[in-house]
Amino acid sequence: MSTKCYIKLWGISLIKIKKKKERNDIYLLYIPFLSIKKEGKNVHLNLLIFSKIADKWAKISAKRSQKMYEKRKQQIIQKFKKGKKLNICLQVARPGMWCFDYLYDMLSKDQRFNVSVVVMPDHFYIKEMQKFYFQKAYDELCKKGYKLYKGYDYKNDKVLNVRKEIKPDIIFYTDFYKPHFYDEFYITNFFDKISLLNEYGFSVMQDEKTCAWELNNLVDLYFRPTQIHKKMAQQLMQNKGKNVIVTGSPKLDAIFDPNFKPKQVWKKQSGKTRKKRIIWAPHYTDKMPDNMYKNDAFWEIYDFMLQLAEKYQDKIQFVFRPHPVLKKRAAEKWGLAEQETYYKKWDDLENGQYYDGDFVDLFMTSNAMIMDSCSFRAEYTAFDKPLFLTITKTSRLKYNEFGEMLNELFYKPEDDLKQGIIDFIENVVLRGNDIMAKPRHEFVQKYFSKINGRTASENIYHEIIKFLEKK
Repeated sequence: MSTKCYIKLWGISLIKIKKKKERNDIYLLYIPFLSIKKEGKNVHLNLLIFSKIADKWAKISAKRSQKMYEKRKQQIIQKFKKGKKLNICLQVARPGMWCFDYLYDMLSKDQRFNVSVVVMPDHFYIKEMQKFYFQKAYDELCKKGYKLYKGYDYKNDKVLNVRKEIKPDIIFYTDFYKPHFYDEFYITNFFDKISLLNEYGFSVMQDEKTCAWELNNLVDLYFRPTQIHKKMAQQLMQNKGKNVIVTGSPKLDAIFDPNFKPKQVWKKQSGKTRKKRIIWAPHYTDKMPDNMYKNDAFWEIYDFMLQLAEKYQDKIQFVFRPHPVLKKRAAEKWGLAEQETYYKKWDDLENGQYYDGDFVDLFMTSNAMIMDSCSFRAEYTAFDKPLFLTITKTSRLKYNEFGEMLNELFYKPEDDLKQGIIDFIENVVLRGNDIMAKPRHEFVQKYFSKINGRTASENIYHEIIKFLEKK
């Protein structure tokens, strides 16, 4: 709502004052002149005519820049069509974010691409954690023989100049949340390049906080796992999901590979009979805004889970596979020494261990999972194995549409969380009374099968080629 006051001469409005809730705008002869805004004891004056000109010029400049960026992208496409190699750069910050083994292999075998991986530092974490994940990711990918670049020189405290050192034509992102990025790696530094996104996690919670970020809207192609995820993107994204392609999840491609042999990641056990194998995958979110999910069971059962491991030492083997940020959160709450002591307790168990490596080997060789992590709810279900969800009285699920469907397949506590975990171990894991087996299997066949008869990596590769050939 606004009111207007006029000062007129011979019917001509010399001065017009628009009184708005926050400010007064003054017009001279219908031309915007001055804005007066009062905040407490301070009065802010703004010359409207210059503000209007600046806004207009900003819009013109943005349109010119957009045309220039599109022109340069077309030049990349023409370069491809002429048979010249394109530099494609895959970005990753933490080991658990890497999901491109099969895609890397496909692209590296295509003579039209020069493929490399940049391990970038995660700006979200303190330097110690940042360096730890950076080095761990680099070492793991180095063992695979990939062409790698270190995105950060910790010795000289220097960020890699990707544009200068790699000269990428295509940038492939695994993350979308801006606080995780140093400016040198973020999409605003690559508007003139072709950009792709496959988010590292499988979205089951609050898609409005997953798919609608700036980077998601700006990339040329945004790969999502299911048609449900595409529909949510169309409803939530500023660009109405026009860049979204449904491909499946490349993290799950090993399921479809008949030649894949999982590595032995479980601690060797004595005895002739193999113990049942349970993964405990807790989240860390005890402090979250009321409008967001909250997965806080760890803080209620961390000692109890160690007791269970000791109780079932002759029957069950446990792997403690927490969310990476839990280490930081526990150190903040308990102190670093106590956090390290707790993690070591798992490694000291004869039938237990702490594990933070690749999840595919772990999932494929396990029998069940106890958890409240987010992405694992989908990814573990894809392996068609029973899952117990640790819900406390203060938990907030906040599922998206896909998560709601998944939730029907989980075992959950009826009242007491600790008793619910024991019942799950006794009845489902040890006795094999898996009443969710049939509906879970049907869900897996419907939502985790190949799309278009291809794996996710094959679909992504196909879409990249199609974009370059037909755009």
